[in-house]
Amino acid sequence: MSHAVIHNYDAKPVTIARVRDISSDHPWKWLSAGWRDIKAAPVLSLGYGLGLAIISYLVSFSVITSGMYFLLPQLLAGFFLIAPLLAIGLYAISSQLEAGERPSLLAGLKLARRNNFHIFNMGLVLIVSLIAWMILAQLIVALTFTGITPSTWQGFLTSLFASWNGFQLLVAGISCGAVIAFLIFSISAISVPMLLDRNSNVFDAIQTSWSAVRHNLMPMFLWAAILVVIIIAGFVTFYAGLVIGFPIAAHATWHAYRDLVE
Repeated sequence: MSHAVIHNYDAKPVTIARVRDISSDHPWKWLSAGWRDIKAAPVLSLGYGLGLAIISYLVSFSVITSGMYFLLPQLLAGFFLIAPLLAIGLYAISSQLEAGERPSLLAGLKLARRNNFHIFNMGLVLIVSLIAWMILAQLIVALTFTGITPSTWQGFLTSLFASWNGFQLLVAGISCGAVIAFLIFSISAISVPMLLDRNSNVFDAIQTSWSAVRHNLMPMFLWAAILVVIIIAGFVTFYAGLVIGFPIAAHATWHAYRDLVE
């Protein structure tokens, strides 16, 4: 664990955790630690990832077969916003392994119940951000296609990748999505693990996360990029990559929290 410079929220009274400076080497160490957690609890970790992959596939299948295929890219982008909440069980496994305990999801549930009110509130923050993103994305689609949405999935893909409207949609969607995603990442990078680990409130957890990102902008930008690559790899493999990729990212996030927070 790093022993570098510690910050305390711009000289305000310290009622919450303080954050450390880190280097760009740390994200790779977090991934290595995440892999060790998977090896220590392979059934729970990979089973968790498999369950998430199955749910993702069923949601995608339902969206496409219902004819609301245009929602799929928005939902995939929105996955990044709520991923910290979805990973809470894996954070609990890492916490139990760190304490030298035999990990179990039931014990993890009991761990989360100690601060369930503020974890629930953080979940609301992430879900509201997802709803806001979906509304904005729908507006971008409506403006880009001027009210005319292709009637088939194949037509939508053709319009998306082989037309001027599709190019505009991709540029606007990716640009807006990237800004929103990084803002949400800044307030949630370590907030859920912190709420699981400590009797903190949601405001303190968000401020801690924001401070950790702000004081370590380049390493945390690298960490965000690594997470994006892992999740996109899960998507392009039709969610098979999520079985191992999501647990690695989640376990590594727990170790990121431990490294970043005093």
